[in-house]
Amino acid sequence: MSWLVKAGDWLDARTSYRSVVHHALEEPVPGGARWAYIWGSVLVGCITLQAITGWALMAYYAPSATTAWASVEHVTYGVSGGWLVRGMHHFGAQAMVVCLVLHLAQVAIYGAYKAPREVNWWFGLGLLGVTLGFSLTGYLLPWDQKGYWATRVATNIAGTIPVVGKAIQQLAQGGSEYGSLTLTRFFTLHVAILPALLVGMLVAHVLLFRKHGVTPPAAANLSKVDKFYPGQLAKDVSGVLLLLAVVVFLAMREHGAPLDAPADPASDYPARPEWYFLSLFQMLKYFEGRLEVVGSILIPGLAGAYLALLPFWDRAPTTALGPRLKYLSPLAGIGLGVVLLTFLSMRADKHDAPFQKAREQASLRADHAIELAKKGIPPDGPLVMLRRDPETRGTALFQEHCASCHRLGDMGPAPEKTTAPSLDGWGTAEWAASMLENPDALDRFGHTSYKGDMLSVVKPPPDAKKNWKPMAENDRKLIVAFLGAEGAEVKDAQHDAAGAKLIGQRCTSCHLFRGQTDDDDSHGPELLGWGSTAWMHAQIANPSANTTYRKFAFDPDNKGHMPRFDDKLEADDITLLATWVRKKARAGK
Repeated sequence: MSWLVKAGDWLDARTSYRSVVHHALEEPVPGGARWAYIWGSVLVGCITLQAITGWALMAYYAPSATTAWASVEHVTYGVSGGWLVRGMHHFGAQAMVVCLVLHLAQVAIYGAYKAPREVNWWFGLGLLGVTLGFSLTGYLLPWDQKGYWATRVATNIAGTIPVVGKAIQQLAQGGSEYGSLTLTRFFTLHVAILPALLVGMLVAHVLLFRKHGVTPPAAANLSKVDKFYPGQLAKDVSGVLLLLAVVVFLAMREHGAPLDAPADPASDYPARPEWYFLSLFQMLKYFEGRLEVVGSILIPGLAGAYLALLPFWDRAPTTALGPRLKYLSPLAGIGLGVVLLTFLSMRADKHDAPFQKAREQASLRADHAIELAKKGIPPDGPLVMLRRDPETRGTALFQEHCASCHRLGDMGPAPEKTTAPSLDGWGTAEWAASMLENPDALDRFGHTSYKGDMLSVVKPPPDAKKNWKPMAENDRKLIVAFLGAEGAEVKDAQHDAAGAKLIGQRCTSCHLFRGQTDDDDSHGPELLGWGSTAWMHAQIANPSANTTYRKFAFDPDNKGHMPRFDDKLEADDITLLATWVRKKARAGK
């Protein structure tokens, strides 16, 4: 292989690379090679992994509010191996935080921040800040619900900084609203500004480390001096390979990185930051209102000041751990506080039933969005895709406009807190039968202002003076069959004739039927077409328009009818909501 030697000689004559390699590999390691020294190299390996996977993701990423989610979805589900690359980038970011914290902890335990290494300690703190900046800015880039709402929380915290907070918040957002400018600014920070800061700090950190060398433990045998190669290099490479194995394992176990539903500023989302920011999130719960600045700025600021000034505060004449414990006790307190607050936050969420329910709904919405995306995302973006989807849009409309009174499935108030009948099974013969037999049941009129207005057809009323007689079972069956057919919009000639006749005889003292009633003071709804899409549309649009109920039902004594929505919703949304409620109600019958 003489040609390789000659090629090496030629290159060395022009670059002196052999002296650089020799200098790197021959570096002395006082006290001998140690596993405790691997964290710096592992961190460099983690940064390299993030750079490589990040460049691969940039080849597909489109940074705008319309295209970002779609491009990430395409990488995850449309590009061969894209899920693995994205998963490695996701878990590599978390590993980078862990490695930096372990590296700083090792430096603190060994006293490697003491003179003359103070500046290098500061560069390490700067690298921690830049790493957290990477995590924060990268969180938003998928432009999904989780990243969007977590970023809103973070920028709102920045806005609490006295004097300059609002200006910083608007600068980060790109204005007063969150949108494409916010995304492009975070993207610029993530792929340009923060990498430049990271490389600069890392180069300075390594140069200062090479200048001063490692700081061995106080009890190390300094007469033993190893070279970096092969002992320490083998340990460092083993650490990097172990890191890579862990990241690949996590990425494959989770089949990539999670992707929530597309960011929707109009939605309600159970926002939580990533686990390494949960301690700050939990701490803010204890400082509300005017005290928020204490949790968001003052306490983290004091912790940062302590870390920066630690090299000057530690006056122990040795790097031995014992004499320095009093100086490191606040650092131990910070670490324990972060762990405790993180645990409290996770425990609180675990036992928070409304949060868990909202989290489950968000997961279902995310799964549904991904399934819809596989059929194609329109040019105007994934949010429009969801708003055109009856299932997603119907759920959102119901939760926003109906769920404060009605219950449907697991949506709406608890059964004992409803102020309108349950819609489970609504529009079916079974629902109509239960209303005839027990109208004051808890899931019917039991918690509404109409309790007691409608009489059961099988149980006598408490007031014996009321004109009441039971309805024959066969008559009940004909009536509920007629109403069920109206709701199903499937006509049955036999039931239609017989049921209509019975309704005209037994129900029009309270209800409208074909626009007619025996008592103009009654307020029961129109029964023709009851439960159909047209009936539901009319009811949502304007219940007082004589199509379902009557105008005079909305008198000064207001019996508790639902409000009209034709002044709040477009006609298409009303139709969509009516169709969705009927489908959902009948599916649960």
